[in-house]
Amino acid sequence: MWEIAGLWLLVVLAGIVLIACLLLDIRTQEEEAIQRARLSLTLAELQESIEGDLALGFDLPDNRGIPPQLDKALAGDAQLHAIDVVDRAGIALFSTDRGAVGEALQPRVAQAAAAGTRQDRIWSAPLGTEAVMGLPLHGPFGEVVGHISATYAALPGRTQAQRAAGHLRPWLDSPILTAAAGMLLFAVLAGWLAALWALRPQARLLAVARQGRPGRALARAAAVRQRMDDCLVRLDESERAE
Repeated sequence: MWEIAGLWLLVVLAGIVLIACLLLDIRTQEEEAIQRARLSLTLAELQESIEGDLALGFDLPDNRGIPPQLDKALAGDAQLHAIDVVDRAGIALFSTDRGAVGEALQPRVAQAAAAGTRQDRIWSAPLGTEAVMGLPLHGPFGEVVGHISATYAALPGRTQAQRAAGHLRPWLDSPILTAAAGMLLFAVLAGWLAALWALRPQARLLAVARQGRPGRALARAAAVRQRMDDCLVRLDESERAE
C-alpha cells in the first residue's frame, strides 16, 4: 500500500510540475509577443517618418533630422539599447550609440536584414543576450535604400532561465510559480492525508498485532510463574511432612 500511495503522489507531483512548465512557457510566449508588437510599432512610426522625408527628396545619409527622432524613441522605451539607421550595405548611418556610426552590421544581423530586404518585411535576429529587430526603408520609388533597426534586451529563453542564475529572479517573482508552489504543497498534503486514510486499516491491524503479542507473552510468563509457585508450595509441604 505504501508503494501505491507513493506512486500516486509521484504522478500528482509530476502533473503539477508539467502544468507549471506549460504555464511558464505560455507566459514567456505572451511576453515575447507583447515585446515584439511594441517594438514593431516603434519601428513602424520611425519608418513612416523617415520614408516621408525620403519622399520629399531628402537623401538618407544627409537627413540630419533622423538622430533626434532616434533619441526620442530610445528614451521612450527602457528595454531598447540602441536604434540604428543603416544603408542597404549594412553600414550604420545614424545611431543612438554614436560610436557605432560607420560600423557594419553583425553577420547574423546582416543575413536577417538581407532576408527582410528580399521579402520586404520586418526581420529579427538574436545577438547574444540581446536581439535586433528591423524594417526596410523605402525610397521615393519603393526601392529599399536601408533599414531602421532596434537592439533590445531579449527575454530569457526557457533553457537560459534554467542555466543562468541572473535570469532566475524574474521567475522567482512570478505569480505563476507562487501558485504552482501552493498547488505543490496542497498536493503533498493531500497525498499524505490520502495515504494515511488508505493505510489506516492496515495500521490498526498492525497495532492490534503488536499489542497482542506482548499480552500473550505476559500471560504465558504469568502461567509459568504460577506453576513455579505451585511447585515451591508442594516442595515446602513435602519437606514439612518428612
